[in-house]
Amino acid sequence: MFALVLASVRTRLWQYTGVILVSFMSAGLLTLLVSVLDSVHRADPGHGAERAAQSLLGLVGGTSGFAAMLLVANTLVLVAQQRRVEIGTLRVVGATASQIRAQIVGEAAVVALLGGTAGGAVGSAALGAALRWLIGNGVLPAGPQAAFSPLGFGVLSTVAIAVPAALAAVRGPLRTSPIDAVRDAAVERRTLPVGRTVAAVATLALAWAAWDRYGRKSGAHEAVNGAMALCLTLLIAAWLLLPLVVRPLALLSALPGRLLSRCTGRLAAANSGAAGRRVAAMAGPVLLAAGLSTMLLCGNAVSQAVDTAQTALQQQNNAVGMRILMAPLLVYTALGILNTLLLATRQRRQEFAALRLAGSTKAQLLRMLGWESVVVVLSGLLMAGLVITAFLTGLSARIAPYLTAPAPLPWGTLAQVAAGCAGLGVLGVLVPGVLVLRVRPLRAIRAAE
Repeated sequence: MFALVLASVRTRLWQYTGVILVSFMSAGLLTLLVSVLDSVHRADPGHGAERAAQSLLGLVGGTSGFAAMLLVANTLVLVAQQRRVEIGTLRVVGATASQIRAQIVGEAAVVALLGGTAGGAVGSAALGAALRWLIGNGVLPAGPQAAFSPLGFGVLSTVAIAVPAALAAVRGPLRTSPIDAVRDAAVERRTLPVGRTVAAVATLALAWAAWDRYGRKSGAHEAVNGAMALCLTLLIAAWLLLPLVVRPLALLSALPGRLLSRCTGRLAAANSGAAGRRVAAMAGPVLLAAGLSTMLLCGNAVSQAVDTAQTALQQQNNAVGMRILMAPLLVYTALGILNTLLLATRQRRQEFAALRLAGSTKAQLLRMLGWESVVVVLSGLLMAGLVITAFLTGLSARIAPYLTAPAPLPWGTLAQVAAGCAGLGVLGVLVPGVLVLRVRPLRAIRAAE
């Protein structure tokens, strides 16, 4: 089985590129964070500097780990969807569900180990430079450096993310009969899997429980923390429910294409409406990027408005802390957006070949892909907008007693986040589209046989 897993990973390395990169970053970041916390404990055991560092680095690790988990899960779900026909064929020739599950989970573990080992090594090597930067910017106190580098912790953490994600991703294809697996590859069903529905309902219940728990506490910081906990859980629920609600979102997002392009825009709208599962997988990273970034930026703006006694040095340290929070998150989500769009676009080689043989030009197909990228980006941003609206509504209600004036939100930075998501979405569709369209149509069709 191990030899089969290795051979399958070698032939599908391009599919797992995103998982390897996210595992690389997760292992490096977690290794670095644990080492930094050990250094802080040695410099200031149990005092204010250590508690502040634990709070900041815990938020960095938690937010980044959350993003890594969902992005790895999103990639593995898309890979499993693309292998439905293969899974159905293996079951027809006698492979059992446990054998197929072991193979796919083994592949996820191997790629996580590859990325995690490399990332952990880089994180260990970067520890000295990171500590000097953090101490120089006043984020951490000066003192003895870490006595160890927890390489194994970072590696095991990435495997702990990848294996459950692979188990969840392969569950749907294995529950489908071989004939239905082949049919689902051509025509998507319009129902949400039971497991995903249960997870979404449980997450919504968790969101309400977190909101209610923080509501029983008084204080401005408790109000901000409660709203951020609500936003995180609602983002998970929105990601889980995206396949169910993506069709009305896609229809709304397709209006610019319908109005501005009579042919390619309408074709893009029809494609998006018929492939809700693919659009949901592509819009998921956009939802996470916009939602998490907006949550951090708005939460930080409100916290600064509440704490009016901050000195110039504290404000500078907060700005440095926000950059620390945003940097890994933005890189994670950028990788997730580009990798997911690359996988989804490359899967459609035969579709593009058939359109070219029917008389469509490369320019027409690229315009169609451009409008499809608009649908994907707007669908993700609209879903994120719904979550952020609930977040800001709840936050404004609970923070009002502690504010003398409304907190100014960083609209300029939020606009930059939205523009960045839009740019990554367009590039993530058009660049692989150009590469796919370079393949001759007959060759692409023969590759599918």
